[in-house]
Amino acid sequence: MSDTVLVIGGGPTGLRAAAAVAAGGARALVLEQAPVLGGKRAAMVLGPDAPDPALAAVADNPAVTWHTLARLTALAGEAGDFTATIVERPRYVTDDCTRCNHCVPVCPQVVANEYDAGLTFRKAIHSPYPTTLPDIYSIDIDSCLNGPPNYLPCQRCAEACDDDAIHFDMPAPKPRDCSVAAVVVATGFAAGSEEEGRVLAEFGYGTHPDIVSGTELQRLLEDPGPSGGFAVKPSDEGYPDAVLLVLTAVTEDVVWVATNHLRRLAAQGVGEIAVLVLAPGADDPRLAGLAAAAAECAAPLHHGGWIGAGPAAGDGLEVVCTALPGGESLHLRADLVALFTEVRPDPATQALAGLLDLQCDAQGYLTPTRPGIYVAGGASGTVGIEAGLEQAAAAAQAALQHVTAEPTEDTPETAPRESRLRQEDLEQLLHALLELGRGAAR
Repeated sequence: MSDTVLVIGGGPTGLRAAAAVAAGGARALVLEQAPVLGGKRAAMVLGPDAPDPALAAVADNPAVTWHTLARLTALAGEAGDFTATIVERPRYVTDDCTRCNHCVPVCPQVVANEYDAGLTFRKAIHSPYPTTLPDIYSIDIDSCLNGPPNYLPCQRCAEACDDDAIHFDMPAPKPRDCSVAAVVVATGFAAGSEEEGRVLAEFGYGTHPDIVSGTELQRLLEDPGPSGGFAVKPSDEGYPDAVLLVLTAVTEDVVWVATNHLRRLAAQGVGEIAVLVLAPGADDPRLAGLAAAAAECAAPLHHGGWIGAGPAAGDGLEVVCTALPGGESLHLRADLVALFTEVRPDPATQALAGLLDLQCDAQGYLTPTRPGIYVAGGASGTVGIEAGLEQAAAAAQAALQHVTAEPTEDTPETAPRESRLRQEDLEQLLHALLELGRGAAR
C-alpha cells in the first residue's frame, strides 16, 4: 500500500491535482515529459517580476515530488497498490546553473519555439521562460548537434559556461519502480501541434505568414508574449487594421476561444473585426455567445462555405467564400486572418491509454475505465481551463480514497527539489489559475 498519488502531467491541471492531493494529507508524485513544470500555458503569466503562483506553491511543498523529462513506462497492480515504472532523460545541465545566459548566444542550433506557438525561435540550450521549475537551463538534445555519449562535435555551450554546469557525459538515470495508490492523468491536449497545421492547410494556413492559427493568435494576445500581448502581423510585425476570425468547426471550445479573442481584439482598438463561421445555421445555440459578442464589438458575423484565401489586390489578404444562406460570392478583406479548429488529443494519448489499460472515446480522449485511475483536463476532452481545474480537484479527491492513512516504507524517494503546500496557498493557487483562464476574456 502507498500514501502517494501519481500525477501524469505538470501543467496547470496536473499541478492543481498535486496541490489538492498534498492538501488532503497525502503525497503527490508529478511526472512531466517537458524540461520544466507549468506547461505551455505558464508562458501566459510568467515575467521577470511575476513568477507563476502554481510553480511557487509546488516549489515550497515537500509533500509534492516532481520529475521533469520523465515518463511512465509501466503500471502494474491495482488501486491502492500500483507499481509505477518511471524513466527519466538526462538534462545535461546540473543544478549549478545560475542562468547567466552565456551559453545561449554561442549555441549554433536555432529551432521554432514551441512555447511561443512557433512564432519565435529558441536555441538548443534554452529556458522556456524567465522563471521555471527547475530554475535552470535545459538542452533539447533532439535539436543539439551533439549525440551523447559518443558524438560530441560541438562544445560551445560547455566552454562558455562559467559554472561548469553543462555535462554531455551525464548518464541517464536508471528506471525505477515507485509504489503509488492511485493515478491522475492530466496530460492536456495537443495545442499548436503539427496536426493542427495539417487540418488548417486546406484553409490557406502555411501559404502566407499573416494567415495564423487560433493557437498562434492566442499567444500573440498573451502578455508577456512575443508581441507584448497585442495582435501583430507576423509578416512585418505591424499592427493590423482589419482582422478576420474564421471558425472552421463549431464546437463549444472553438466558439469559446474565438469569442474571447474577438473581445480582446476589440479592446485593443483594432479598427475592423469580422467573423466567418464555415457552417450554416445562424440559430445554432452554440453560437449565441459569439453572436452577442460580435454585436457588442460591432463585428459582422458571416456564415459561408470556404472557397479560398490569398493576397488581396494592393495590400493585405482576401478570403472568398459562398455566403450562407443565399449562395452569393462573399469577399472579405483583412490584414490578419486567424483560423480556429477544434483541439485534438495529445499524440501520445493512444499509447498512454494502452499503458494504463484505459479506453479512448471516438475522438481519442481518455475514458477512465480502470479503478484507481482518474482523468482531468484536456486529456479527457475539449474542456476550458476552469473546468479542467475543477476536474483536477475532483480527481484528486477521488484518488485520495485509495491512499493509506500513514506513510509506508516504500513511499517513493523524494527528489532533491521538493515542495509542501500550505492550506492557504491552495486557495491562492486556485484563484491565480482561474484568473489565468479568465484572462483571455478580458
